[in-house]
Order: sequence, then C-alpha cells, then structure tokens
Amino acid sequence: MNLTNTAVMFKRWTKIVILILGVYYGWMFFGGPGLRSLVKLFYVTKEPANPIYGNLDALEFTNKEVSGDQVYKLNTANGRLPGKFPFKMNVYKFKPKTFSYLAGDTALKDGKYMGYADTDLITDLKGTVYRWRKADTNSFLEIDINSRRLHADSDMVRNSARMQKGRLDEKYAIESALNFFKGVERTDTIYQTGVQKVTFGYIGGTRLFQTTAQRDILFARVDLYRKMDDYMILGPDPKVGLLNIFVAVPKNERSFIIEHPKVSAYYRELETKTQASYPIIDISTAWDAVMNGKGVITSVVPANTSIFDKQAVPVVSEILVDNIYLAYYENTKDQTYLQPIYVFGAKYKSLGSQGGDMVIYLPAVSGEYVKPIPQAAPAPAVTQ
Repeated sequence: MNLTNTAVMFKRWTKIVILILGVYYGWMFFGGPGLRSLVKLFYVTKEPANPIYGNLDALEFTNKEVSGDQVYKLNTANGRLPGKFPFKMNVYKFKPKTFSYLAGDTALKDGKYMGYADTDLITDLKGTVYRWRKADTNSFLEIDINSRRLHADSDMVRNSARMQKGRLDEKYAIESALNFFKGVERTDTIYQTGVQKVTFGYIGGTRLFQTTAQRDILFARVDLYRKMDDYMILGPDPKVGLLNIFVAVPKNERSFIIEHPKVSAYYRELETKTQASYPIIDISTAWDAVMNGKGVITSVVPANTSIFDKQAVPVVSEILVDNIYLAYYENTKDQTYLQPIYVFGAKYKSLGSQGGDMVIYLPAVSGEYVKPIPQAAPAPAVTQ
C-alpha cells in the first residue's frame, strides 16, 4: 500500500470516527437534559408564561406519617425520567365565596333532601354549623352554612340488613352519585365530565371489606374528581375525591339514608377560563427535590388493605417511584388559585411487611413565582 492510499484510508477512517463520536455525543446531549434545555429556551422565548396573578401562595399539603429512613429510587419502565412535560401551565382562580342571607334556609333544604327533618336538628339556628341526628338509623348530618361543607355518616353495620346484596353495578353507582351532588348543588360541568372511581364493598362482622365479586356487593363508594386541561384535580389525599359518597340499594323502603349511608362534600366553584400561566420546574429538578426529602407523602396504602381500612404507620425503608405526572391541587382550606403539582406514584418496601403503594406531592410552579412561607415568630426570651 503506497503513501497515497494510506492517506486516503486515514482520512476515511478519521471521518468515520468523527461521525460516530458526533452521533454519540449528539445523542447524549440532544437526547437527554441538553435537548430539554434547548427546547425549553426556545419555547420560553417564543411563548413566555403570563404570571398575571403575581406571586402565588405556597401550597399546603397534608403529610401522611411514616417512620424509618427512606431511600428514593427511580423505578420507571425504562429507568429514566419521563420527558414529555410542558414548560408552563395554566393557573386558575377559584370564585370568591359570597355571603347569602339564605344560607341557613339552603342548609335546611339540603337536610330535608337527605331525609332529615327539622325535628332531627340537634343545634340551634344561631351558629354557622347545623347538625342533625336520627336515632332509628344511628345517622348524623353536618352542614357548614358558610363553606357549604357537608358530612353525613351512619351505622352501616347496623343498617346492613336494610340493603340489598348483588344489585349494584358501576353505572348505577356513578349515576346515583352524580344525581345526588347535583341535587344539593355541589357539582359542575367539570365534575360531570371528570373522573369517577368506584370501589365495591360488603360488610363482614363489624367491618367493611372491598370486593369485586358481584354476588357479594352490598355498597359502592364513589369518589369524584374534576379535570382541567386534561389534568386531574387532586385533593389532600389523592385516593379520596373531594366529593365522595356511598351508594346502596334499600330492600323494602325508600330511605335516602340507607341509599346514601355516607357522604362527604367540599366544593368550590372554579373560573374555567384563564389568561394566567406560570413556568414550572424541570422534571429533573423535581426529582432531585423528592430524593432530598422535599416532597410530601400524601397517601400510604399497605398491601392487602383497602380504602375502608384504618392504616397503621409503616416503617418504610425504600421508595420505588414508578409513575410521575402533573396534576392540579385543591386544598380543603381557603385557596385562591388552582396550581399545578408533580405527583410521584410509588411502591414502598417496609420492614416486617409486604410494603404497599405511596403517593408524593411536590409543588410544580417555579419558586421565584411563589410567596415565601412566613416564619414563625421566635419565642420571647425568659428573664429571671
């Protein structure tokens, strides 16, 4: 091989090596965080966020207690963080509460709709919370006339003989739930078109158990969720809808309390149109925050248990995050704006048990657009 051929071969292999390295490093950069950074820079420049509400209030989450030293690990199908997330999200405003002189009358009307007469009242009409009780069903109803929170409960074990077994299906349960909340005016279009989660159950001894066997079904629990921009609106516990109700079929009577033995409703109207949008933190930043313990555990469900069981505090050793998505968060406290959050679904390992499922929340709005959390005032010095 002469010198000319050697030079040609050298140039050819040099080009091949450069091409291979270019493809490799291009993929490493453009296929990973580098691509997200470049696209984000282009997107933010072309379509910037519109934070017209100014800095938002910091979100308050309800922490579920666990013990032990937790280690977070990524356990997605491909072992990587998902990449298809927006760089900004809309923020919506809750409609302000309005004072009504008829709030008390409305609560009395709701009570009658649910089977409670004025003679069942156990509070006077001077306060802001009305309560009813019925001895024959060992049932209780409470309505806050200002916030319109509603909570009803009854002794399902005692009343189980008045319910029919095997008569419920998912369609009936959902329709019954939606019709009830429509009847007490605690629903809207985005609830009607939202997500309904149905959990069937039966009563054994003094406990409520989950079941999927049609012949054993005695009642259904229906949790209702709204959606905004195709994102779920979640409450303090993602497993519990802010509107939820139990549905049963009475045997030989028309009894609202037997048909709906448990009800819980927290409802705030939302303005469904907005011009406001806020930048959200990158998924890699969110994941780093969770791994450093800055996320809030909002749901813990041990294996082989259901929503009907009281949960003990588990000793958690390892948290395997297998699902990450964006949602909106609605607190049960006064909240001015509906804001986005990151939701981390996980399996956890627990010492001495089979582990279970877990959900972690993390605020998604970029920190420079969130008001700082007020610091508690230091205790005054004690002088002798």
